[in-house]
Amino acid sequence: MPDDAQCSVVIPTYNAAHVIGEQLAALRDQVDAPPFEVVVADNGSTDDLYAVVDRWRDSLPGVRIVDASRGRGVSVARNAGMENASSDRILICDADDRVSESWVSALSEALNEHHLVSGPVETTALSGASAAWVPIAERTDGLFETWSGRTYGIGCNLGMRRGVWQEVGGFDETYPAGAEEIDFAWRAWDLGYRFAYVPDALIHYRIRTDLRGVLRQQFNSGRGTATLYAKVRPTEVVPKSVLRRIHHELLLLRRFPIRGTGDDRRRWLTLMAFEAGKVVEARRLGSPAP
Repeated sequence: MPDDAQCSVVIPTYNAAHVIGEQLAALRDQVDAPPFEVVVADNGSTDDLYAVVDRWRDSLPGVRIVDASRGRGVSVARNAGMENASSDRILICDADDRVSESWVSALSEALNEHHLVSGPVETTALSGASAAWVPIAERTDGLFETWSGRTYGIGCNLGMRRGVWQEVGGFDETYPAGAEEIDFAWRAWDLGYRFAYVPDALIHYRIRTDLRGVLRQQFNSGRGTATLYAKVRPTEVVPKSVLRRIHHELLLLRRFPIRGTGDDRRRWLTLMAFEAGKVVEARRLGSPAP
């Protein structure tokens, strides 16, 4: 870590040797950023991650790898990275995305006034056609919202004070790969902390470029949503009865775009994968599916 580092960038990582170089290059090329370290939290990779990261030590002196293999999942890796971070201001991004050149400076400056911060994502630069398959705006323009008007920052673009992370209790490591950042934001909200939106902290977000990978990602997101619903569902959100759930799924099936384009059908498949993830996880948990 640089002796004068003012913030830490945590990158939760699993088998990302083939893409992390692009993220490290973007961090190397930051503009007007304060001195910072980069903590690559390895969640048990079996590729040549260590060799790839080692090649960046000269051009990005603050980079190091820490062991985050005590359990599987992005929440485990985020928590382990933050436990090993050396500074009080911690920024989080993913290994397969690419931060904009002002990302570190924008988030670290915002932490002068706020405890939790997040910025926008755009989906086309790294994803190509698959950006049209998922229900995420090609460029977001604000925080994401959940029930009761509560907002949250997307997990691949976060900044926070260490004390907040400690008080909230870190990321819940029991979650599947989805909605864990919403759970964190809900617990932070209950303690009085609110996310601030930082427009200049843009991240180029990589969506899986193969349909199977997109479907798997959306299925896991549905599982995470069901986990969140079972854990923190507010009283005003009434769960669907079995009959309403069946009716809902039949409506979705009827919306298959027979006369639509290939992208229309892929979007429908990703929606169905998300719905399937919700139902499967809700059944496993013994709770109503959202």
